Amino acid sequence: MQHLFDADLEYVNDQTAEVPSEDREGEYIGSGIGSITGDRINGTIRWSMFAADCAYLLVRAGVEPGPGEDLCRIHPGGVIETDDGARIWLDARGYGLRGPDRSQPHLWRLTAALHFATTDARYHWLNTTLGLWEGTFDERSGRAWYQAYDTRGPAAGSVAGSVAGSVAGSVAGEVAAAS
Repeated sequence: MQHLFDADLEYVNDQTAEVPSEDREGEYIGSGIGSITGDRINGTIRWSMFAADCAYLLVRAGVEPGPGEDLCRIHPGGVIETDDGARIWLDARGYGLRGPDRSQPHLWRLTAALHFATTDARYHWLNTTLGLWEGTFDERSGRAWYQAYDTRGPAAGSVAGSVAGSVAGSVAGEVAAAS
């Protein structure tokens, strides 16, 4: 996969949603601001988080989530305003997991598929880019850090090929062993 950008995000209390709630899965969690830095995309982002079946709502209410209540379905969205004046809309769908490291239950791991949309000709290539991002959210500080990737990158084929080869080899080995 090819690196697109890093995002440093911060929740802002009492901020209105940056994207409409229509067609969003889950409840409105909050919104914020942040910075985007990468080789081809740099600027700021205003974003909103929506989530379904989300432990973060319990945490904000002062309730410790019970066993099996650590996963959220997330549906964030927002707009990137690049340093050169373009506006790029971002829509994401994915998952967040609270406290995969039980010694730090306030840290979340998040992953999501990304879709971009822009009318700026300099960034039209993003309209056909399916991205991925992964990162960490700290519920204590209200900050998140993500790395975004373009799934079309040259390494994506290599990873897919090596995974497919590895799986095919394992399956062939299991079939041979079972014979």
